[in-house]
Amino acid sequence: MPKIVDWDARRDEILSATWRVIARDGIAKATIGAIAREADCSRGILAHYFDDKADILGSALVMSHRRVGARMDASAAGHTGLDALRIVMLEALPLDERRDLEAQIEISFWGRALGNPALRELQHSEFDRLRKRLRAHLAEARALGQLGGHVDLDLATHQLLVLIDGVSAERVLYPGRVPPGRQVDLLDRVLDGLRPPAEQRASAREEEWEEPKGPAAAARKPIPDFAE
Repeated sequence: MPKIVDWDARRDEILSATWRVIARDGIAKATIGAIAREADCSRGILAHYFDDKADILGSALVMSHRRVGARMDASAAGHTGLDALRIVMLEALPLDERRDLEAQIEISFWGRALGNPALRELQHSEFDRLRKRLRAHLAEARALGQLGGHVDLDLATHQLLVLIDGVSAERVLYPGRVPPGRQVDLLDRVLDGLRPPAEQRASAREEEWEEPKGPAAAARKPIPDFAE
């Protein structure tokens, strides 16, 4: 009997192999040949699943974002408003080895997207997906009376996105400048600035990373095997 191939599973295996190559050797060395060798398949097999290298890289990026999104959903389950927003933001910041790697690869894609219109368009659509998620949490916080009247939702969403991108870039280039404790402090100061004046709290956090409690503790896991 002919072998039955699970096309979706095989595609995910190839994307996981792509991540392993990028993580180990860098995005510049994630060639078609290197990916095929890592996935233990031929170039022809890759052509059955993807149009070209840009399609493979873009699909790998989307898979990464979906995994981060799944972590956000799981960690924030049962939380609302600013509490949920804070948990989601903690998943987006490079606070541990796994998220450091995600930041490194994300920023590598920025340079690649500059010269590739298809990847650039994909980056834009993924950016919009995160923007909508953050804005929805802010809108919920407003409905719960957790935001000050001065808060513009679009501007606040932009602030949060800039915080993620800026901290991620700095973490990759100058990791000593933004240890986990500093990242959390930066986030809490931004969130406190969104609250009604009477509820604003000074964020007195140590520079060292504090072990999270509750749902956010799930974020403190070892870097996963991308073959899973």
